[in-house]
Amino acid sequence: MLHLGYLSMIFTMATLLALLVPVVVLIGVSILVHQQIASLKHQPFLPLDWIEDLSADRYRPMCHLLDENDIRFLRSQPGATPALVKRFRRQRCQIFRGYLRSLERDFHLASEALMLLLVQSPHDRRDAIWALMGSRVKFAVGIFRVRCRLLLYRWDVGHESIACLLTLFERLQLELLALTPTLLSAGV
Repeated sequence: MLHLGYLSMIFTMATLLALLVPVVVLIGVSILVHQQIASLKHQPFLPLDWIEDLSADRYRPMCHLLDENDIRFLRSQPGATPALVKRFRRQRCQIFRGYLRSLERDFHLASEALMLLLVQSPHDRRDAIWALMGSRVKFAVGIFRVRCRLLLYRWDVGHESIACLLTLFERLQLELLALTPTLLSAGV
């Protein structure tokens, strides 16, 4: 009987831990987010003239850069060797990585600017802030997936679409462009 009571107590402690750990993690994340938002409220405002030059169109070539049709065409040409195809893939990967770094940098800059605009807004924009945080997470996961697939592409295994990242970037760009004139006229 004593043994059954001991097991019951262990089960209760395990259940309690299973419930408390996610709660503690959520509280910790919430505190960090609120601290970041509080620090953003006191930052000087960013110049917004670069926002008009921000465009997802400069990343459209990424959609076709790793296209298998180019590889098939190259292989069909007289004198195409496996070494040439391998070098072609390697060069395309290098170009693609350059675009990807630039896209990542622009996304983060635009994301930071939008966060700053939302935090310094005279209106309550918590829903937009949480949506932006979600977009940041989706973008980070998308970047990770594309980088993993890029490694596989180099060895002729598959291809990852960049369309989801470009869509996230375009949405961010549109939100930023839509919000900028409103906030500038409000004197934020």
